[in-house]
Amino acid sequence: MFLKFTVLCVLLGLVSLSAGYVITPNIVDGVPESLDIATAPFIKIGENYYLIETKRANWFDAFESCRQKEADLVAFESLEELQLVSQYIINNNLTAFYWTSGTDLAKQDEHVWFSSGQPVASDLWREGEPNNANDEEHCDDLKIQPERGVGLNDKKCSIKGPYICKAPQPKTASFIVW
Repeated sequence: MFLKFTVLCVLLGLVSLSAGYVITPNIVDGVPESLDIATAPFIKIGENYYLIETKRANWFDAFESCRQKEADLVAFESLEELQLVSQYIINNNLTAFYWTSGTDLAKQDEHVWFSSGQPVASDLWREGEPNNANDEEHCDDLKIQPERGVGLNDKKCSIKGPYICKAPQPKTASFIVW
């Protein structure tokens, strides 16, 4: 990588071959706020980047739409993350249900995040969920009812609703040239 960067700098006239420059790369997770770089259409909530999509789609279409944006349907890694995203939605009057990547399509009653294959944590569910009502609920949504709480709920996959995409953590690279 160092050689490719050096060749690029030489081609651009940034570095002279006769000079004894030392290039030190610095790579950090995220986008420092001081850089004022737009991440639209994704918004930063906590330490992650999300797209709160109000367009309605069934679970499969929502999954595909996120992948086309080089993201995944959201997989909440903790109760804190679920609460942060829920509070953002409540604060912006966007309350509804939102598709997540949770599902038990592979094995009945074993809900996993489709995007990672990891089990859905039990503390993320609303009381009494998942319940597989009418033996047809296999996709998981984030149900937000400010007066009754927030949490995951299993739902029929063909129902159309909004969804949340989560982008991979961006990286910021800088270089110091001596």
